[in-house]
Amino acid sequence: MGQNDNSTTPYKVASSDELGRYMVATRDLLPGDLVLTERPLVFAPKAMLDPEAQMPCVGCYKPVFTDIGERCAKCGWPVCSGNCPGLVDPRHHGVECAVLSTRPDCVLDNMADYYRHDALLPLRCILLQNTEPEKWKSVLDMQSHMECRGPGTEAYEEANEFIVEYLLENFINKLDKNIKNKYLTDISKELIHRICGIIDTNALEIRLPEGAELQALYANTCILEHSCIPNTKHTFNQSSADKNDSYKITVKVVIPIMKDEHITTMYSHALWGTEARRQHLKDTKYFSCKCPRCSDPTELGTYLSAMKCFGDGNKSCDGVHLPQNPLDDDTEWACSECPVKVNNSQINMLISQMGEEVDGVLMMGGSVPMLENLLCRLSTFLHPNHYHLYSLKHSLVQLYGRQPSYMSEEILDKKIKMCKDLIQITTTLDPGNARLSLYSSVLQHELHSALILKAKKVKSDGSFKTAEEIKSLLLEAKVCIERALEVLKDDMEETSGRKLYDVIEESKKDFEKYCKEKGISL
Repeated sequence: MGQNDNSTTPYKVASSDELGRYMVATRDLLPGDLVLTERPLVFAPKAMLDPEAQMPCVGCYKPVFTDIGERCAKCGWPVCSGNCPGLVDPRHHGVECAVLSTRPDCVLDNMADYYRHDALLPLRCILLQNTEPEKWKSVLDMQSHMECRGPGTEAYEEANEFIVEYLLENFINKLDKNIKNKYLTDISKELIHRICGIIDTNALEIRLPEGAELQALYANTCILEHSCIPNTKHTFNQSSADKNDSYKITVKVVIPIMKDEHITTMYSHALWGTEARRQHLKDTKYFSCKCPRCSDPTELGTYLSAMKCFGDGNKSCDGVHLPQNPLDDDTEWACSECPVKVNNSQINMLISQMGEEVDGVLMMGGSVPMLENLLCRLSTFLHPNHYHLYSLKHSLVQLYGRQPSYMSEEILDKKIKMCKDLIQITTTLDPGNARLSLYSSVLQHELHSALILKAKKVKSDGSFKTAEEIKSLLLEAKVCIERALEVLKDDMEETSGRKLYDVIEESKKDFEKYCKEKGISL
């Protein structure tokens, strides 16, 4: 906890026509200070990546193989075991089972269409109206943006097909009158659409250790305003002794917040360029971000979206293309050195095509030659710090120095420079490690390993480097490994964070052992 911690509530809720409800600090807040902690109002599993192969148990969310897994004795949905405690727990499957039981048949074909797990959270929300009226009221207080999700919109049609009609036709319309009166006194197509809007706007995703994901709604956390430079970080409790604390969220300060400043989180990806972030926020959250990062053509000096000058067809130019007004969807991109301008739609088309290439190579688990080839080609058009190149470089630094063909001193120097460049970008975009802590930790760890390998390299005459010659490399490596562990301090509840921490801790032990063997004190 920070030094400013005391009993007064660190925030108050304000509102405006532009932002709706938002939080402001009631006092100066320091990194580590607690903003809030709360239990979810409601949560439910999402569909898994390959639902024909695996689905989450509706009682505990552990992945189960759909073709051989057990089924709930009452409703037929896939479960880990007929004895799973969550099947009777009202916070999990206990209440919804009465509704889902109106269609008790089991199928083995078209499983993803038959068992739509993404429809469970809307159903669990609606069931709160009679089982937990206070929670239901809190859910209805949330923003739904129905004014932007009317008939004819993509959001409406998608929700209508996959959730609203699915729930009504398969379950709700077939309910026994007594069950309907007991649980669903107020139910309509419009209400389910409104709940879908509330979920799309406010739900947070929770990755579980076994691989499934949940969506959850939080009464107070949903008030946090978006910024592409967030000043808080949130984590989820997944290992509490008290089962009622499952998925409790904790929001902490990561960048100093002065009294009356807005308290913010981030709804988008920190390593997307401005155009991609703003479009995602418009499509999913129905607002246009105007934060300091989005307003700055250089994205805080990182040039994460910048293009190299296209030239005028006659001669090349060393300038950089940046949007003249990044908050204008129709802005032109102007060169910093010559008069050439390019319209936004041309830039977007190019970036989209390049993004598909990058995604394709990364999805195939790109080899070093594949990654280097694409990096070389895209570098003709993109600023060295462009986010597409960042993705390729982040993959490359995890391969350099780890394969026999890529262990030369030249490659290690290349890796060291690449790591330092990426660390600079990452730290600028996310100074509080709110969103990019795993990226940052991996980069510090890879920089550490490259420095150690360089220290161990024999000299051109075949002799080993002396302790004095490698001490500066080892000092730098020591700082890197300590930073790699430090940035993960708030990620220990996440499986990925815990695993990465354990790997880096082993590297630290190996490093300390090496220093001891060499008789080097740092």
